[in-house]
Amino acid sequence: MNHRILFGSYPIPRFAGIVSHNFVVWTDDTGRPLYEINGGAAHADGSFNYCALRGPLTAVVTDYAKRDLVYCPEFYVRPTSRTIVLMEGNVSSIAARWRTAVDVAERIRLSKLRYSFLVQNSNSVATAIAEGMGLKPPSAAVGRVKAPGSHRHLVLDAA
Repeated sequence: MNHRILFGSYPIPRFAGIVSHNFVVWTDDTGRPLYEINGGAAHADGSFNYCALRGPLTAVVTDYAKRDLVYCPEFYVRPTSRTIVLMEGNVSSIAARWRTAVDVAERIRLSKLRYSFLVQNSNSVATAIAEGMGLKPPSAAVGRVKAPGSHRHLVLDAA
């Protein structure tokens, strides 16, 4: 197996699993996660707000070699998470796309956009990350009910 970029979806139990949190993950040739990007809101101290209703919109890059759940969430390893392969290739081709994803995540963090549960949220971040890499988010993981905000195109300054 090659390295992969996956589009993940985690059904949120609080909403009976109907609404999902989308994210993007890079796995190695054994399927082990190396990095993950999640969108959401940040607390004032910069930690990830798992139960956000408002706050600054952020995109967090999790390095699985340096785990810190307060600042860097991990959804790929949750048993109910589902993933779809966006791209498969050798490590250098995946790393090149991932560098682009990290750049988009930085632009989102610096954008001063506000988190909104139904409009600008983890799902719009995941869509922006995938599209920023030149990949199309899977139709099975997006939708106005299933993944509110997934159709929202974030307005970001050029890099």
